[in-house]
Amino acid sequence: MKTLGELIKNLEIIKAYYGSQIIENLGAYKYLKINGISENSKEVKKRYIFVARRGTTFNGEIFIEEAIRNGAVVILRESQINSYETYPGVIQIQVKNIKKALSSLALNFYENPQEKLILIGVTGTNGKTSVSYFTKTLLNSLGLKCGYIGTLFYEIDKIIPSLETTPSILRITSLLKEMTEKGFKACVIEVSSHALHQERILGLLFDVVTFTNLSRDHLDYHKDMESYYQAKKKLFINYLKSSTKAVISLENEYGKRLAEELKYLSPFLVNSDEIKTEVLGKKNGLTLKIKIRNKEYKVSTQLFGDYQAKNLTTTLGILLALGYKVEEILEAIKNLKNPIGRLELVADYKGSKIFVDYAHTPTALEEALKSLNSLKENKLIVVFGCGGNRDKGKRPLMGKVASSLADEIILTSDNPRFEDPLKIIEDIKKGINSSKPYKIIPDRREALKFSIKNLQKGDILLVAGKGHETYQEIKGKKYPFSDQEEILKIIRSEKSNEY
Repeated sequence: MKTLGELIKNLEIIKAYYGSQIIENLGAYKYLKINGISENSKEVKKRYIFVARRGTTFNGEIFIEEAIRNGAVVILRESQINSYETYPGVIQIQVKNIKKALSSLALNFYENPQEKLILIGVTGTNGKTSVSYFTKTLLNSLGLKCGYIGTLFYEIDKIIPSLETTPSILRITSLLKEMTEKGFKACVIEVSSHALHQERILGLLFDVVTFTNLSRDHLDYHKDMESYYQAKKKLFINYLKSSTKAVISLENEYGKRLAEELKYLSPFLVNSDEIKTEVLGKKNGLTLKIKIRNKEYKVSTQLFGDYQAKNLTTTLGILLALGYKVEEILEAIKNLKNPIGRLELVADYKGSKIFVDYAHTPTALEEALKSLNSLKENKLIVVFGCGGNRDKGKRPLMGKVASSLADEIILTSDNPRFEDPLKIIEDIKKGINSSKPYKIIPDRREALKFSIKNLQKGDILLVAGKGHETYQEIKGKKYPFSDQEEILKIIRSEKSNEY
């Protein structure tokens, strides 16, 4: 519980009302007890502040009355307060910038927990989940208790389901506060381009900021690659301490461009001539040669996927930036495993291997298929679809990648959302080489059954697109669906039928 005075001390206030009366001096209300803050009117409780923020879909101001019914005693808003919008016994505060106000409220309410933590931010199209997960895991192995906020889940001694890769500043600060109370010393946060563009993390300052790469994704939102790049770049401009260290992977041209534009930060450049990793073997996990400046090290790991070598190198850059020694990092790497849904080996069945990967962009699918091609002894089969109501331009590109690298393709449904799954599949088909065998099975469960039943010894099956997700989104509703669980269920059924 905090007082109103403590919470609003840094706000740029334009005007305030108590009921229909203008408040000349909010100091008279500074001792009003506040139990919580929310942007969601349905989550508001007694003695809450409701932040009526305009989102991408709805304007929070249309939910003010619902918030008051649920117990809000203070309303924060950006628009002018009209006489017909006043409510007895309720304080309404008009602020200059609602996003800055929300950030200030959150940090004040939760006592600015970031000051007690090492904050590491990771952004990029592909690899940010693996890099974040690797960093969190290795820091814990090295004795620094580290939390995680990202695509897979939120981790604070317990696993909390993730609703967004990068939640709002209000949610982040509440999670960080809980971490400090439980003895955490660091936290890795995946920072999405949407969050950066929407200034969702306004107020956070990172100790290390990291860029993995950039390739086509989210153009339904950003419209073009330049806008997408500029959104990612904000992490390296607006969220730094004076001592912040930047780690930039040079694995593609956007990383090289970012390094050049940010050379005044003297960034750690990884996947470069100075720090790079070479794959020596991959049969039972990657065997790597890691070069750090003029020294070379050989490490055997439990990781799968050539692209994880690049992600591991980026992770290595983060730990070096934090001051860890090479030798202690390499020792911890030996026990590292792929994150859930990132080229995850789910099953060995009938002499074949079945992997699940989150690959939902052309580049990610290409990296996954290239990695598995070198492991196959027979055919490489891929099952995938594309998400509905998202960047339609990448669909034929993913079809083209699949037909150039896989031996067989099964097109199915991903998260169709409000689109017709067959229309999405038709878009993917436009990129498939006509000579490449493919089959259309719109029902994802049936597609998995078919592909598993027809596996031959030496085959590799890649189920791509959903990775860690435990649902399938269809017409506004999320239905329980896990690729991993379905695969194991089908294998159990097939084995029982063999007897």
